[in-house]
Amino acid sequence: MPQSFNALYQTTCSAQAYELALTMIDEVFAAKYCFVGRLNSHGTHIDTKAFHIDGTTQPNIQYALDCTPCADAIESKDVCFYEDNVAALFPDDLMLTELGVNAYIGVTLRDVKREPIGILVALFQESQQFTEVKQQWFQDLAFIVAAQTRYDIDIDKKNRLVAELSLRNIVFEQSKEAIMITDSENNILRVNPAFELYTGYRESELVGRPPGILSSGRHDAKFYERMWQQLKQQGHWRGEIYNRRKNGEVYPEELSITVNRDEDGSISHYIGLFRDISDWKESERQLRFYASQEPLTGLHNRRSFLERVEQHISLYRTTKSPSSLLFLNLDRFKDINDLYGPEVGDKVLVAVALRLQNSVLSSDVLSRYGGDEFTILIVDSTPEQVLFCADNILSRVCQPIRLGELNIELSCSIGINHIDEDVDSATVFVRNANHAMLSAKRAATENIVVFSDKVEGVYLRKIQLRDKLHKALRADELDVAYQPIINNSTGRITKFEALARWHDAELGTIYPDEFIAIAEEFGLISLLGQFVLNRALADLAAIHGHGYKSIAMTVNRSATEFNHLLHPVEHILSALETHDIPAPQLTIEVTESVSINAQNQVENQLNKLRAHGVKVALDDFCTGYSSLSHLIDVRADYIKIDKSFTQQILFEHKHQVVIASLIKIASELEMEVIAEGVETQEEQAKLQEYGCHFSQGYYYSQPVPLDKAIDLLNRYNN
Repeated sequence: MPQSFNALYQTTCSAQAYELALTMIDEVFAAKYCFVGRLNSHGTHIDTKAFHIDGTTQPNIQYALDCTPCADAIESKDVCFYEDNVAALFPDDLMLTELGVNAYIGVTLRDVKREPIGILVALFQESQQFTEVKQQWFQDLAFIVAAQTRYDIDIDKKNRLVAELSLRNIVFEQSKEAIMITDSENNILRVNPAFELYTGYRESELVGRPPGILSSGRHDAKFYERMWQQLKQQGHWRGEIYNRRKNGEVYPEELSITVNRDEDGSISHYIGLFRDISDWKESERQLRFYASQEPLTGLHNRRSFLERVEQHISLYRTTKSPSSLLFLNLDRFKDINDLYGPEVGDKVLVAVALRLQNSVLSSDVLSRYGGDEFTILIVDSTPEQVLFCADNILSRVCQPIRLGELNIELSCSIGINHIDEDVDSATVFVRNANHAMLSAKRAATENIVVFSDKVEGVYLRKIQLRDKLHKALRADELDVAYQPIINNSTGRITKFEALARWHDAELGTIYPDEFIAIAEEFGLISLLGQFVLNRALADLAAIHGHGYKSIAMTVNRSATEFNHLLHPVEHILSALETHDIPAPQLTIEVTESVSINAQNQVENQLNKLRAHGVKVALDDFCTGYSSLSHLIDVRADYIKIDKSFTQQILFEHKHQVVIASLIKIASELEMEVIAEGVETQEEQAKLQEYGCHFSQGYYYSQPVPLDKAIDLLNRYNN
């Protein structure tokens, strides 16, 4: 995002700060309307303190909160936004309709106790897309505007208090503000108790002396010259100043000096009123910190990092100074959070941040980009030096982390992008490094990948396939093929496994390994699973219509569907009812490794299905995660031996022992075993020798369309 917030810290009054904030919104969002509003004392209305239309300042207005999107925003802890059709969502808010507002974004301004005190709002006549970056920028701006609003409220309260105390003639003694009165020669005449409390001086120690006794020495002569010049010309001065207490402590104060004149216009007194703003300065320091730093690790946050990257890109255009960007992502960090809890996860992130700080130079820029992602801008280094640095980072980060009794193993993936003429923005620079990181994560043998045309091509193909797959699913343009599963006792087909197939008119055949991974990554797996389920059950009904009523169907389902679908069991049972298929004639197949990783959630759903009669199969058994205790926990009906084991059954004694033992154990546990990947008569004979219940593979048939599946039934089952 463009725009730095530094200018906001240089404003001298609230009106100037509010106007500048709205100007920044105009430049970043091009909003039709935007305003800063203060919540009235009853919390029912908003009074605007600054209001823009098309970037032009307008008179302030008041409006009621009830039935408006601002009412929702006031209640929200985060950014509240509506990207489209907001007037229809709030039909009682007539102002939205009158102004032609279509999109809305707002953030509540809060006091130090987190209570609402106002709101920052932008309104649009066109639909919008509020990205995470835009939301974060808007919220960061709101934090700073809220600080100014809190300050204004404090000032308002102070002014009202002074007025009341003046009427009672006790303002001097009881004021919480420090007050000092000097004569026309600027010698101290009186100070109030608050002044004594703040400075540590008694009034008796100060009378007759100049205020310079409080000077901290931090301000030069020109500072005081400007102060006295303004007092002479305007009769008052207000600003921040550092003074020194009696004990020597230097502190910041907000000082207001007013000239008091006699009836003849001569100066009779100077009245100084100040308050200690140490707490305010600390709040300001924290605001500056949170505007640029991420609070958990103390590293640059995303917005601040992107600003620094933009600066280096600008420098590169003029000096060709080299720089490279590293995008680092911790592998399986979610497992650490799930297993040990977020507190341990936070400690791991802090430890990683410290290791990264110890791995780079002070001139490099390091950020926690988000979640378990870190980015590093390495400046003035050759590609060879950057690769060496990445190797060093990888080595350090992947060292085990010791937390009390825990010893946590880490690994990570790193993507590198070197700056060149094609990098025209920080977003592109980071995006390409991210693509390289994702390529490293997908590769089983590489932890570090440098961005290249090949990496970009892989990413662009993924995006292309994502869009095409989404369209194909919506238009029912995919196919389902069926591979028979043979009963080894009878030699007859007992069921078919339904397998998705995709042939695109432009790209040709896209293989399942590729498009199923795309569906998982981009959240399309539920659509794909439902498509295959419904098509398979419809085709099973057709098979039954040909007289093969005992034939069953196996459908693969992803654990993601069970974890994220709102009612996964109900979806499956509803499909069975729609196609009039008995529940026992459907087998839901999940990979054994996936069911372990999401054991509780998936098992609960599978057990519900089994209670309704649906069968359950564990796929890919024997491939890395298998555990005999897992066979007891899952309570599956079938175990499918992975083809990598089946195809070694004639040559590897260890594979023979494992398969034979697994078949015996499964039988004792009242489970049946299906061997996948059977390709030869010899493999089939060996499986029958071991007592394997079912076989599946090219020895019998490859996956085929429905009409050929019926031909297979005519051959094997008649």
